[in-house]
Amino acid sequence: MSQRVKVQRELVFNAQAGIDQNIEGDMMPKRMNSIDWFDQTALDTTNDYTQTLGGTSDAGALVAGGEQGFKGTTGTGDNEISFLGTALIFDITQSPAIESKIEITDVSGTVMFFGFSDANTETTPAGTIDADGGTVTAVATDAAGFLCDADLGTSSLYCVSVNAGGTAQSLDTGLDWLDTESKRLRVKLDASGNAYFYVDGVQEGYLASAVADVPLCAIYNYGTRANDGANIVEARYLAKWQDIP
Repeated sequence: MSQRVKVQRELVFNAQAGIDQNIEGDMMPKRMNSIDWFDQTALDTTNDYTQTLGGTSDAGALVAGGEQGFKGTTGTGDNEISFLGTALIFDITQSPAIESKIEITDVSGTVMFFGFSDANTETTPAGTIDADGGTVTAVATDAAGFLCDADLGTSSLYCVSVNAGGTAQSLDTGLDWLDTESKRLRVKLDASGNAYFYVDGVQEGYLASAVADVPLCAIYNYGTRANDGANIVEARYLAKWQDIP
C-alpha cells in the first residue's frame, strides 16, 4: 500500500462522507496554514491587525449583515489610502504564500493593493505600491503583490514588487477588473525572493528577485481615485501559509 497519496486537483467528499465525519486520525500539516474568514463580531486591531484609516471618512470593519468579510470604505478624499496589515510574521526562507478573495465595487474610482510588505502601514497619500499619476512607485522598501489602480489603465490588474528600496517592478496580467467582480488573488514567494502571482487558481505573473530577505506582513491598501467619492473594497478571507522554522 502506498505511504503517500498525491492529489493534483481536489479531494471531494460526497454521499455520506459529505455529511458525516470523514477523517480518521490526527492531522498535522507540515506548513503553517490558517484562514481568517473575518467572521468575528469585530475586527481585532489590537492583536490581529494594524489598521490605518488614512483618508477623509475612510472606514474599515467586518461586513456582517448576513455575510462574512472585511469591508473597506475608501472615503471622499481623493488619492488618500487606508491600510490593513498583519504582524511581520513572514520570511522568504519559509516560502510564504497568501490569498484573498477581493471585490471592488467601482474599479475606475479605486486603488487597491494586496500582497506582502515590510511595513504594515504607510502614510497616505502614498500606498505600499501604487500608481498615482500613472507611474508605479513604492513607499515600502520590500513588497510584492497585486495592484489595481484607476490611475494605471483604469481597470488593469498588475503584479508589482520592490526589492531593497530599488525601482518598482510591474507586470500587466492582461486581466481587466469589472465593477462588483470578485477575484481570488494569491501571492507566493520562494526562498530566493522570487514572486509568483495567481488569479482564480491560474498563474498570471512572475517577478524575479521581487523582495529581499526581511520580515514581511500581509497587507491590504484601498483608496479613492479620480475624485470618485466613497467606494467599497471587500475581502472575504485571508489565507496564509509558510514553512515552519
